[in-house]
Amino acid sequence: MTIRAYGTGAFSTLRSTQTFEAAKTNLDALRSQLVTGKASATYSGLGAGGAAASLSLRTRLTSLDAYASSIGDGQLRLSMMNSGLEQITKLASGLTTSLAASASATPVGATNVAVSARSSLQNVIDILNTDVAGRYLFSGRSADTEPVAAASLILDGDGTRAGLKTLIAERKAADLGSGGLGRLTLSGTGTGVSLAEEAVPFGLKLGDATATGTGVVASVTAGPPRSVAVSVAAQPAAGDTVELGLTLPDGTAKTIKLVAGGSTAAGTTGYAIGATLAETAANIQAALASAIGEIAVSDLPASSAMKAANDFFAATPSSPPPRVAGPPYDTATGIVPGTPENTITWYRGDTSSSPRDTAPVKIGDTHVVGIGAQANEPAFQAVLASIAVLASDTFPETDPNALKRYQAVSAQVSVRLNGTGQQSVADITTELAIANGVMNRTAKDLKVTKSQTEDALAGIEDADPNEAAMKLLATQTRLEASYQTVSALQRLSLVNYL
Repeated sequence: MTIRAYGTGAFSTLRSTQTFEAAKTNLDALRSQLVTGKASATYSGLGAGGAAASLSLRTRLTSLDAYASSIGDGQLRLSMMNSGLEQITKLASGLTTSLAASASATPVGATNVAVSARSSLQNVIDILNTDVAGRYLFSGRSADTEPVAAASLILDGDGTRAGLKTLIAERKAADLGSGGLGRLTLSGTGTGVSLAEEAVPFGLKLGDATATGTGVVASVTAGPPRSVAVSVAAQPAAGDTVELGLTLPDGTAKTIKLVAGGSTAAGTTGYAIGATLAETAANIQAALASAIGEIAVSDLPASSAMKAANDFFAATPSSPPPRVAGPPYDTATGIVPGTPENTITWYRGDTSSSPRDTAPVKIGDTHVVGIGAQANEPAFQAVLASIAVLASDTFPETDPNALKRYQAVSAQVSVRLNGTGQQSVADITTELAIANGVMNRTAKDLKVTKSQTEDALAGIEDADPNEAAMKLLATQTRLEASYQTVSALQRLSLVNYL
């Protein structure tokens, strides 16, 4: 009897072979599950739905890991920045304390404070030039650029370009003027005294003027330039006053108070009541000259230095500090723009109006936290300008006005460091602390989300060892039974059958 390949027997044999091969493949897969703990070595083994879900979950895990890495990097930078801000705050606080303690210091003590201020200035600059792995933390988007020049370059220049000391000297000369009265002109005729500003952007500026009693009258002529007229219509009574407001170059206010008949009260200047009205007017003129002269050798140079420092540290790489037009400077009438060729520009970083946004940290699909900072922010400018004013000055014992200047500078610096209504280092610290808090909370949430995602992925990709073992045992049993059946059939013959 001939059995052809396409007959029923051939088909049965093929089916049997396929069945054995499938069982063998299934057995190998189950063994692999027990060894690896995974449902399949390939995505195709997970089925269409399982493969798509697995790929989606793994993509999600990659994103979560990226956000966690960004948060870790951001927190490292914030830690370094916070440490630096704390040091700047301590330096500023320490300087304020030293100034208060040395208010009545000798010229030598005042000079020592100035020398110490130069060291403090370099410390602040070093903090603002902090970098992490080549990324400057206080340079905004210009993270590869060191933001602040060295203290020596800022103060002294480089021989070709002027530093802050030069700009302060120019401004002091321009504000004082050649007459020594802060660019004010004082004159008197008969029973009248006149005080007038110069029509220049320098020197003292006149404010309101008032007089008590009925003998002396003070009036203001609006400008610019402004002028004040004081006339003696009748002899003042002892204790009558004339008050005159002044504005210094940096915007601070000062009041002159003249008291008829003399005065020993702090902040006042007395004048004698003369035998005639003209003599009283002359005494008022002399008292004004004395009071203004006192301001010109104490408060005015301190204010001029602070104004020059404020302008210097407000400059940007594209807008160098302004300069007094000159020489000569004591008769200067205007301000000219500085240039990169003749004036040092202290800051070289980013100039964004939103410093925090210059270093965004992506911590979620749609969530970004800004942790940027710039050394040219107002809070840092205030600290740098205040310390630099002290570091730029000297108080020689041969100068009879040295202590007066030091006390005035001390007051200016203390006010600037503790000023209200402006950004402070503490404000920046708070903003960065809020950002750090957001990242801390997000990091915790990411851990929970990652754990949930990993559990979901395990439900798809991981094999149940108990289930795999039971299936393996069942498959082995079926396969052995099949082998025994096939073996028995193979031994079957016509003789055995009969």
